[in-house]
Amino acid sequence: MDKLATMDEAVARVADGSTVALGGLLMNGAPMAFCRALARRGVRELELVAIVAGPAVDWLVAAGCVRKVVTGLVSLEGFGLAPHFRRAAERGEVEVEEWSEHTLICALQAGAAGLPFVPTKAGLGTDMPALHPERTEVVEHRRGTFLACGPIRPDVGVVHVHEADPRGNCRVLPKLVWMDSEIVKAARTVVVTAERIVSERSFRAAPERTSYPGFAVDAVVEAPLGAYPTSLFPWHGYDGDFVRAYLAACRDEAQFARFWRDRVLAPEDGPALVDANGGAATLLRIRERGARA
Repeated sequence: MDKLATMDEAVARVADGSTVALGGLLMNGAPMAFCRALARRGVRELELVAIVAGPAVDWLVAAGCVRKVVTGLVSLEGFGLAPHFRRAAERGEVEVEEWSEHTLICALQAGAAGLPFVPTKAGLGTDMPALHPERTEVVEHRRGTFLACGPIRPDVGVVHVHEADPRGNCRVLPKLVWMDSEIVKAARTVVVTAERIVSERSFRAAPERTSYPGFAVDAVVEAPLGAYPTSLFPWHGYDGDFVRAYLAACRDEAQFARFWRDRVLAPEDGPALVDANGGAATLLRIRERGARA
């Protein structure tokens, strides 16, 4: 079954009010092309599930797409906090449901397995059960006390990979075995954006390198530079110059409106986005950074 789709077709799977899980880790491997497409489409009232997030969440909050964020952390790493997320959280414009990284993974695992909860020792002695008692509970068992993390099943999960074939088999190089895989297993619908589409034959030749099997994926979109400005090691690093310019623009409403229009939304795809943000010089710089990692 051919699962190739255009970006517009994939984004159309996200309805207003959906729960959307975003892959990636802070400034690494986020599905940025998909997030830009969501912002352009003007989807509203989303509940985002992002285990450890960065620009992807900040962009969707900036675009007015988000009602709630379920997360362990939203940050731009060494560049500072994510300004739009922080501002919206402080003003109460976006609801924040705070988890730790591990407990949120447990909740996704419960959703994936169809279990009422997954137990863990993490979170005991914290305010987590009081913060969201509808999802967590301290339980006593003959082997000890545990925090029961109730299931989270996102309507749509989105991850970015290096390679995929038309049947939905996907490879992350090197093979990813944590975090994003929990999203793929838990989400009801899985959309994968891929740097390039390769033949099914290449997956048959090296099945052990498959990160996500085709039966777990609903749609595949070819999206070169689809993680930019975050990294996709070892193919390219993040664009620190872009992040610094983004943060500077966020200090002034009019300046940010121009930046958002010209340097984020207007470019049609990943290569055009890089062209709008330094072009060949930027591409060379981030590829060198990826090669050094």
